[in-house]
Amino acid sequence: MGKSMTSMMTGLAVMFVAGLSVGWAQQATVTLVSPKDGDVIGSRMVIQWEFKPAGEVNHIHLYLDGANPGPPFGTSMELTGLSNGPHIVRIVAANPRHQEIGPEASAKVTVQGAAAPTTPLPAPRRSRAY
Repeated sequence: MGKSMTSMMTGLAVMFVAGLSVGWAQQATVTLVSPKDGDVIGSRMVIQWEFKPAGEVNHIHLYLDGANPGPPFGTSMELTGLSNGPHIVRIVAANPRHQEIGPEASAKVTVQGAAAPTTPLPAPRRSRAY
């Protein structure tokens, strides 16, 4: 009976802590101010967000097409040189261990009018003069 009671108490403690984390995550807020879902933009994008931390949720992770474009400081980030086509911006709240446990926001944008990538020309060959 002692082991059973210990297991039950441990289980309740884990559920309580997990419940607090979920509660904190639900109180934290993340809003993607810009871009808006469906926006058509050029090769430059300014990402702006609002974030309200709560409990263990103390920062956000920012992604462009699933990759981190750099640490998000402040409330905005400018990205340039985007390629034509669809892109997804996503922000999600995280705890100090970088576990993404909080609310999130995302937008799908389309880049049009970006300069086509250039292919470097080979270096000219030098002819030998005799």
